[in-house]
Amino acid sequence: MKNSIYIFLITLVFISCKKDDEVPQPIDDLPPATQVGAVMLACKVNGVPYICKGYEQVTAYYQWVNGGYGFVVTGRKETDSLMKISVGNMENAPIEEGKTYILNGDIPGYFGGAGLLNGFNNFESVVTNNNYTGEMTITKFDLENEIVSGTFWFDIENPWTGEKIEVREGRFDTHFSQ
Repeated sequence: MKNSIYIFLITLVFISCKKDDEVPQPIDDLPPATQVGAVMLACKVNGVPYICKGYEQVTAYYQWVNGGYGFVVTGRKETDSLMKISVGNMENAPIEEGKTYILNGDIPGYFGGAGLLNGFNNFESVVTNNNYTGEMTITKFDLENEIVSGTFWFDIENPWTGEKIEVREGRFDTHFSQ
């Protein structure tokens, strides 16, 4: 009987103990911000992770368009309420490494935007404006290797409800076409 109690107690100790390194990472963690051309765009939309990886989901360009350089990075992955997230410039606003830009939709200027779905197969594109703004910081802009990396956050207005949508902890790291 005495041996049974010892075996029970030892078993109880082993069952209740776990190593810290065995604790799984939360499923909603975003990938790290990198500067290697990882081909990803990730952020949290109202606290929910939105992660796009690979060329089928992430596109970027820096091209001469209508007399100026256009720059856009887009992550496309359909969810119940979201079709895409984009950041970029408008009307040849400059893009430089190490700079932070206000995303307010001014022309020329910079924008953050989303393609939204309302559950009834209605699609609406929404961009930042003077009431709903944000920031984008370019952490790497390598024209020779065609790599752009950066961080962003912004707010936009839900076109159907008028509620604020918060896009936070955004990061991108991808190759772009010229």
